[in-house]
This record gives sequence, C-alpha cells and structure tokens, in this order.
Amino acid sequence: MKEATVAFAVVLAGTTWFATQTIAQNDALPSELSTQEKMVHRRAVETAVWAMPLTNALAMRDGFAEVGCDYNVVCYFSKIQDYRAAVTTPNNTTPYVMAFWNIADGPVMIDVPPTEDDLGLWGTLMDIWQRPLADVGAKGRDKGAGASYLIVPEGYDGDTFDADYVLPQTTLNGYTLLRPIIPDASPNSLAAAEEFTKKLKIFDPGQPAQTQYLDVQGMDIDGVVEFDRSLFVLIDEFVQSENLEERDAVALGMLRRLGIEKGREFTPTERELEILDHAANEAKVFLQEAYFDNHSEKQEMGNGWTVLTPASSYETTFSWLLDSGAIALDDRGSSFFAFYTSAEEFNLTAPPTMYLLTSRDADDERLDGGTTYSLVVPPDVPVSQFWSVLVYDFEDATFLDGFEKYGVASTEDLEVNEDGSVRVVFGPELPDGVSESNYVPTATGGGWFPYFRFYGPGEALFSGDYQLPKIEKFIE
Repeated sequence: MKEATVAFAVVLAGTTWFATQTIAQNDALPSELSTQEKMVHRRAVETAVWAMPLTNALAMRDGFAEVGCDYNVVCYFSKIQDYRAAVTTPNNTTPYVMAFWNIADGPVMIDVPPTEDDLGLWGTLMDIWQRPLADVGAKGRDKGAGASYLIVPEGYDGDTFDADYVLPQTTLNGYTLLRPIIPDASPNSLAAAEEFTKKLKIFDPGQPAQTQYLDVQGMDIDGVVEFDRSLFVLIDEFVQSENLEERDAVALGMLRRLGIEKGREFTPTERELEILDHAANEAKVFLQEAYFDNHSEKQEMGNGWTVLTPASSYETTFSWLLDSGAIALDDRGSSFFAFYTSAEEFNLTAPPTMYLLTSRDADDERLDGGTTYSLVVPPDVPVSQFWSVLVYDFEDATFLDGFEKYGVASTEDLEVNEDGSVRVVFGPELPDGVSESNYVPTATGGGWFPYFRFYGPGEALFSGDYQLPKIEKFIE
C-alpha cells in the first residue's frame, strides 16, 4: 500500500486552516459515497465525538503502558514533564503523578499519604470516562490528613479492608492524575516531591504487596488520540472489554453500523477504513471549532478570554448529564480534545486554580506560530501564589514538539515594566530588545493557543475587576 495525505480546508470565522491526515490506502477516497457509506461516515463522526473522554483516557493508558506503566504502578516525573510526554495541555510547574487500575478481578486500594509541612499531593480519582470518583489529598476529601480509598465495582458487598472511603466505579478501568504540592520547581523541591510520591500506594487489598514506582522522566510517551482509523480501534477495545451503560445505547447502536458491537469481531474493509480515517479527521476539526470558537457555552472573562471548560462540566460535576436528561456531547467531546482529568469540586467562586483560554488575537485572527505577538499582563494579578501562561499546539493540544520552553511564570526572573505590568512575547524568533525570560517560542507552520493559569485566584478575577487584555501582534 502507498501513503497518501488528504487535506481538509476548513473555514473558521474567516481564517482558512488545514487539518491533514496521513492515510495508508490504495487509492484516494472517492468523492462520491453510496447512501450506506454516507451513513457509515456520519455515524463515525458522531461516535468519535461521543467517545472523546474515553479515547483520550485510553490513549494515555496505552501510551504509559508502552513504557512500563502497567496497572497499579505509580508513574511519576522526577522533573517537570516536557514535550516527550505527549498528553493534552500539561503544565510546566508541577511534576505529574499518574496511575491506572482495573477492577475486573476485584477492588483496588489507593493510600494517599498525609501532607507533611509544605509537601502534599492533590488530584482526582476517575473512571475511564473521566468522571470523578473523589478528589484526594490536600484539597480533596481527606483535606491533607491522608486516607485509604477503596475502588470497588458497583453493587460490591465484600470486605472493605477498613478503607476510609469506599468508591463504587461503573467502569472496570480508572486512573488518576495527582500533582505534588511543592513551593517551587527547584532541584531540592523536585527531589522532595519524588521522595514524597513514593509514599503513595496502589495495590490489590486482598494480596497487598509493595507498590511499584516508575520514573517516566524523559521517556517518549504517546498519550494523545490519533484522529484516524486507530481511534475506532480504541472504541472497539472499550466495547469488547468494558462495562457498557444504558445511557450510551444510542451511540452503541450507531457503532453497529461501523461493525463495532460487543461479542463481534471488528473487521472493516479497506474502503471502510478509508472512510473512518476521513470521518475521524472531520471529527477533530469539529472538536477544535467547538472548543475554541463556541464561547456561548463558556464563562466569558473579558477580551475574548474564557474559562477553559464549559459550564455543563462543573454544573454537572463532570457527569455532563443535564437537567433536561440530555448529555452535553459536544461540550464533553470538545473539552476532552483539549485537556484531560476532571474534578469532584470545581466552581467559579473559590477554586484552588483557574485557567483561562483564548485562541485569537486582537484582530480576531487565529494565533499563528509564524507571527510574533505580545500579551501585556496587567499589574497586581489577583493570585495568592503565582501565575503562568503556557503555549500549546492547536492540532493536538500538546506542548510544541521539540521545544524546551513552553511559557513563562511570575515565579521566574521576568522583566517588569514601570507600572508593574509584564509583557510576554510569543513568536518564532526572539525580537530585539525583548528579554529572553519574557519570551515564549512558537513554531512556524502551525497554530497555537495559550492557557493562562491563576494559582490561588482572587476575587478580582471573578468579579471582572481584573481582566487580561487581548493578545496583540507585536510592535517593537
């Protein structure tokens, strides 16, 4: 078979962008499809959107497993994660801790250690749909006191092993992302975080054994969804091996048209695979547009900046099940295109962190890696800890590949203007007269978007008294 690249030109609010997908095929996909083939294509697009939180989590599970991070292994980064760990919208201030589990053979126990001085962990235990089971650690249920969390199948009536919390899980697979609480990212703090992380335990409580730990720092981890036929291989794996829910009956019915059904071998023809390739790419373009351009579903924070996740996420505690009985499929799918993890407790009044998103400049044009821009961060940023702004690839929401710097933070030695504001410059080359500490590199030939993170956000952010300005094209 030969390789062919198919390009989709998509007009988004006046800006033409190209989503490209390399497809292994004998011939280019015919421009005309039969009625039955059109239905395969339509249902493939719809089910790709439906499955996004699932495929996002499975891609991470499989990517980490390839480097040895199997079930019940605590995998951690001994330094700040970089582009080599390809996951959606990571930060560059706290080293991540990941663990995956499966309760097909019985419960799994997770022991979260108590906070010690200025060292702690916090994050969320989730099922494979990324629905929260419990927030844990310093800002979770145990409030930093430490606790044992037993994850059990629904309807479980066996031994609870004196767990502090028993958490029924609908799916067999689950995972967690935990963040060490450290004062800074200095070598001493990172070493302390690594030592503290090794107090986290995950094990089969019926056969307790010493927890395995794996430092994945510097490893190449492919933890993002590929928008081609492989996306439907992930969906088929889920259908064959996981618990299926009545709420998803219509989507499972649509998957039958693709040849995906529990107990049935998935054997698409080459022509069907070509259709799936195209449908997956079309789903990606839709998810990008829905996430970056549909501001009606997100809380506006001024000047084109919005909260990164739509109201349907935190108003439903990330179940995405609306009062009307509908699932917010487009909100859910587009969100998990751009990020992963959820939270049991999230609000717009007093959250521990707040992230803001934009994707366009002051001229309402999509941010382009070949153009130089500036963002003037006003003085007196309402944070009790620090702020940061990070850049991500528009195509897959990862750190820009091959780069060693992804943003700036107020904890760094930034050049500050006389009025207390800070000018951050983004572009393919460092402009003359700009401090390197205030510069964030971007890649020519692609788009990007920023997350602005407020750690310990203050009331002025939520009242609207403090607003970020638009990102402007750079003028020397």
